[in-house]
Amino acid sequence: MKQVLFAALIFLFFSCNSKTENTGSEPKNELIQLQVIPGELPDPSIIEVDGIYYATGSSNDWEPLYPIYKSTDLVNWIFVNYVFDEIPEWTSSSFWAPELFYRKGKFFVYYTAKRKDGVSVIGVASSNDIESGFEDHGQLLEWGNESIDAFVLEEGDKLFVSWKAYGLNPDKPITLMGSQLSDDGLQLQGEAFEMLVADSDNWEKGGIEGQSIVEKDGFLYMLYSGNACCGAGCDYMVGLARAKSFEGPWEKFSGNPVLVGNDSWKCPGHGTAIKTGNEWFYLYHAYSTDGFPYIGRSTLLSQMFWDEETGWPYFKVSNEVSETATLKSTIKDDFSSEKLSPHWRFDIPAYQFDASLKDGKLHLTEKEIDPSNLSGTFLGLNPESADFTISTKVETGNEAWKGLAIYATRDKSMGMGVAENQLLLWKVKDGNLEELNKIEFDSQEEVLLKTEVNNGHEAKFYYSLDGQNWINVPDKLDQKEEVIGDHLDFWSWGIKAGIYVEGNGDSKTGIFDLFEIGY
Repeated sequence: MKQVLFAALIFLFFSCNSKTENTGSEPKNELIQLQVIPGELPDPSIIEVDGIYYATGSSNDWEPLYPIYKSTDLVNWIFVNYVFDEIPEWTSSSFWAPELFYRKGKFFVYYTAKRKDGVSVIGVASSNDIESGFEDHGQLLEWGNESIDAFVLEEGDKLFVSWKAYGLNPDKPITLMGSQLSDDGLQLQGEAFEMLVADSDNWEKGGIEGQSIVEKDGFLYMLYSGNACCGAGCDYMVGLARAKSFEGPWEKFSGNPVLVGNDSWKCPGHGTAIKTGNEWFYLYHAYSTDGFPYIGRSTLLSQMFWDEETGWPYFKVSNEVSETATLKSTIKDDFSSEKLSPHWRFDIPAYQFDASLKDGKLHLTEKEIDPSNLSGTFLGLNPESADFTISTKVETGNEAWKGLAIYATRDKSMGMGVAENQLLLWKVKDGNLEELNKIEFDSQEEVLLKTEVNNGHEAKFYYSLDGQNWINVPDKLDQKEEVIGDHLDFWSWGIKAGIYVEGNGDSKTGIFDLFEIGY
């Protein structure tokens, strides 16, 4: 496990971002398409327990794992906790598609993770109190070269689980599999069976996943996603199938796909359907067309309607422009708390580091300098819009480079840092470091840094010695005021914005006085 000072994390909130408010206090009739949770949260799952809705989504390779939100109206959500403060010991990366489930007073999460051998499998964890974290029970199932995207349903007195199989088996078509679960939900029971097979000659393009199943009027209805989920080349859509029982046979809807991208949101899919009162809703992800694809996948809510003649569900999402990413709130951290705020995330495979708070300052230390990691140790937040500004105050002392960075992976990043009285503007592209500008300034204890980002990947970098006069640091290599970060596109997640330190010799620590992200 990562030996980072997240283990004792207490969940304090930035006062300005403890609750995300949307227009209106509850879902209205004809809620067509609305972002309801800020920032990036792919593969959302939702449950309702005693009038409280809980949602979570994929973390990819960013710890802590699987943020949990709660709501009383499906529209306004509050962050409450993470499923795991640290990655389970048997896992390594690719923390996807956590599926929430509640039964007999106990909460479950069925999640996807890669084992240490690099194979994606499905694990399970449980909790008596969802707001207090989960106990991991380890691996639930593996199937072929990859098993992902679990969904659990109680049918009568039996529990069933479904999952995506054969995504990495070239000799088999991608298939949604199913199996009965034990009564405690912690192990498979009986023989596995096929539920749905991907078609290669239509909109599915040989790929299906992200299934959710609900019961209505004697049928089970499956919402599933097909085609390519992620990145600049995505073409995700949602289709339907139905059956009289979990074990099938399942019939695909002839009118598939039923939910596709539009001028505001691209590649919708992988969600969970839920009933509230007499209305049905679908919580799912999509890419905002603003800054696509750099900000990653946002969580949307759409009302689901039912055709009285055929019985099939449908959506009223059209190609007309709806609101894009509107949930934006300034976040300030003066590092005055006892523990690091839960908004901060770190890249699991890349680093071993210490993050400690002392006298209102964050001390970020790269414990082990990896010569192949040219981006340094990074702590970041999910931007809530494609246009944003980040700023920090950092101590200049010692030879370690420390400052602001925009980060996708250790091989795809850019930033600006200081070391003593020098300032370096840099880019890491395809694993290669490019020094874009290097200047010297009058020696002083602290310097202020600021980065203005547009379209999720175009950044202007500034520094100030007095907090009043800001000096642009241009990209001398490309002869531009801004740094063009078109290399920041990554298929699995969006950029993070935050702070970094890159050790130099015995100097491994950066000391930060404050951090702010605004829109």
